Amino acid sequence: MANNTTNKSTKSRLADSAYNSPYSHAGAPQPHPNGDPYVPLRRSALSTLQNMGYDPKTMVERGIIWAEDMDPFGHLGQAQYMHFFGNCFHRVMESYDEFLSPQEYDDMIHAKSVIPAVRKYEISIRRQVTYPDALIAAYRQEVTEPTRNGGTTSLFSLKQQTIVAECKGSVTFMDAKSGRPIDIRTAGPGWLALYDGLTKRCETSKIFREKWEAEHKAAKI
Repeated sequence: MANNTTNKSTKSRLADSAYNSPYSHAGAPQPHPNGDPYVPLRRSALSTLQNMGYDPKTMVERGIIWAEDMDPFGHLGQAQYMHFFGNCFHRVMESYDEFLSPQEYDDMIHAKSVIPAVRKYEISIRRQVTYPDALIAAYRQEVTEPTRNGGTTSLFSLKQQTIVAECKGSVTFMDAKSGRPIDIRTAGPGWLALYDGLTKRCETSKIFREKWEAEHKAAKI
């Protein structure tokens, strides 16, 4: 009698969703038991994003979850894109603690001093995303002004190896007490340091972005 197991596909569904397993993360006591096809894809994605000028410190990877993220047509639901972007937005704000004192940061979080309030944003969905897949949300600083801060946040698909959506937007730094825009250079030493730091991030990302664009004029990422 023929052994039916010999005809079974060697492709593993558990491997396809390996990004959801703790064995795909640093600290696991052994390699992933089902294999992890995303390791080389992740390496390539991170290299591409960094070369495009995205900040490696604030990137977020989030795997597609079939029961939570999909719409009735088998694609990533439209409303879910903001959840992916939002995780990165928060990481960007957390990066402010490189410049703000603990007290300044806590006052911002609790809306006691200066807060970054969303000014406007525009989302562009370039490609449909299906399960299984994992997306890396990455932010690139592009505009720094005394009262505003802005840039581009992109979602990069590990399986498609390209940007599938992007959000261009900005925040206004507001005085939490008056509700009016504030020049953060006057809000305290940490805020002045933040302004200088964001300005430096702009300069660095511009160098990488312009180099990438010059090298990939014919390509669309």
